[in-house]
Amino acid sequence: MMADVLAHFEKVTRHFGDLVAVDAASLEIRSGEVLAVLGENGAGKSTLMKLLYGVYPPTSGKITVKDCPDGISGPAEALRQGIGMVFQHFSQLPALSVRDNLLLAWPKTPFWKSPRNRATGDVLAKLRELAPAIDPETAVHDLSVGEQQIVELVKVLNIRARIVILDEPTSVLTPAETDRLHGFIRQLAADGVAVVLITHKLRDVEACADRIAVMRRGAIVDVSHRGERSMQEIVTLMMGKTVDRNLPSPQPVRNPVDRLVLKNVSAEASGAQLRDVTLTIGRGEVVGVAGVAGNGQTLLAEVVAGIRPVMEGDVLLDGERIARRQPGETLSTRLGYIPEQPRENATVEQLSLAENLALRDLAAGHRTSGTSIELLHAFNVNPPIPGKPAGTLSGGNLQKLVSARELGTPRPAILACYPTMGLDLAAIEMVYEHIFAQAAAGAAVLWISEDLDDLLAAAHRIAVIREGAIVAVEKNDGTLTRDRIGALMAGMPIVSEAA
Repeated sequence: MMADVLAHFEKVTRHFGDLVAVDAASLEIRSGEVLAVLGENGAGKSTLMKLLYGVYPPTSGKITVKDCPDGISGPAEALRQGIGMVFQHFSQLPALSVRDNLLLAWPKTPFWKSPRNRATGDVLAKLRELAPAIDPETAVHDLSVGEQQIVELVKVLNIRARIVILDEPTSVLTPAETDRLHGFIRQLAADGVAVVLITHKLRDVEACADRIAVMRRGAIVDVSHRGERSMQEIVTLMMGKTVDRNLPSPQPVRNPVDRLVLKNVSAEASGAQLRDVTLTIGRGEVVGVAGVAGNGQTLLAEVVAGIRPVMEGDVLLDGERIARRQPGETLSTRLGYIPEQPRENATVEQLSLAENLALRDLAAGHRTSGTSIELLHAFNVNPPIPGKPAGTLSGGNLQKLVSARELGTPRPAILACYPTMGLDLAAIEMVYEHIFAQAAAGAAVLWISEDLDDLLAAAHRIAVIREGAIVAVEKNDGTLTRDRIGALMAGMPIVSEAA
């Protein structure tokens, strides 16, 4: 039986000034199918789907939506037609509860709120199905980023969408959350929903996709069914050249001198806590941190960076105390820090790229070095225009801008918190190259990541965090497995692989 075509792009083009963001794209979106849209940062993936969602009108070409002969005039019309989109940057009110955020997005929001109100129960049904551990009374600002992603997805599912667009939905999810989401996506398709999955992760494609559309420089260069192309062929189509997805194996560090040291650190903030965390990273050593979202990773990073105060314990860099105990104490500029959500936590959008690159120098009272154009090119920030406001960059290019500032200068220690989130394959390789070059030059690297495969490929040791405590530090000697780390993350018994 032939699937219904719910939306059809016919030679659709979108210009932003002289930039051609989408170039004569033709594509069908079909009911009961998962369509993966792949491409580098800036390839036009998100823009293409924003055209369908009504954020922008096409410059030329035509988008036909079934049962909507007049076309989509804007996001409100898209929602009425059953088209929902989960963006990379969430649209939530952080001070309100999960339940209130879901009610505000509910198509039939009641004028009064009560546990006995039917809408209150209906709006939470998908949340209980997808993430039963999330308390609806929790304020959104107390959720982890992965949990906020799930709330955003539930908002879209609650409109009973017939087309669901997910923009990089697994970038902030743990392996367990990702597996759960993959299963839910497959269930949506089985129920007849068309799911469009914008992603750069090949694992998402292998787990979910029925068809794969590859974009490069605004154009759709290939559409195929899963299995018709190898993953390497798909990567080549994305990049326009052959790219090997290989991380360097961790180089042995003999008798490393302690460089970045956490001593019995305890802290609390926004509902999260750290409990007696002790961890030592030596000169030239890369230590990864793995854990289920919401187990203290963000607080750990902010304490090490000096943003949050410690209640007990200390953080030392080359013997110098960098933990902040008083609000007036400033962040040490010797530690390179790539934070989670760089747009909110690491840039000033109104300032230029050059000014953002110079923020550390300016804060320390130093004159800028005048190397901004070289850094922009070295880290492939696009466009590499020093005077351009940072707020005009895409999420991936903003991530590269922050990486340029934090990794473009030799530093004694690097704290990388999800450093490749939302980046395409080429950018991931580039950022990792700079991080590992810092380690090779003697930096101590503390690397928080949701990608266990990457940690297993390149970290010397992996520390597992659970409920705010480091529950294990495993030597990555070639015998360490995803299953073992996953069991430690979840607090499950370790099954002997020899059994």
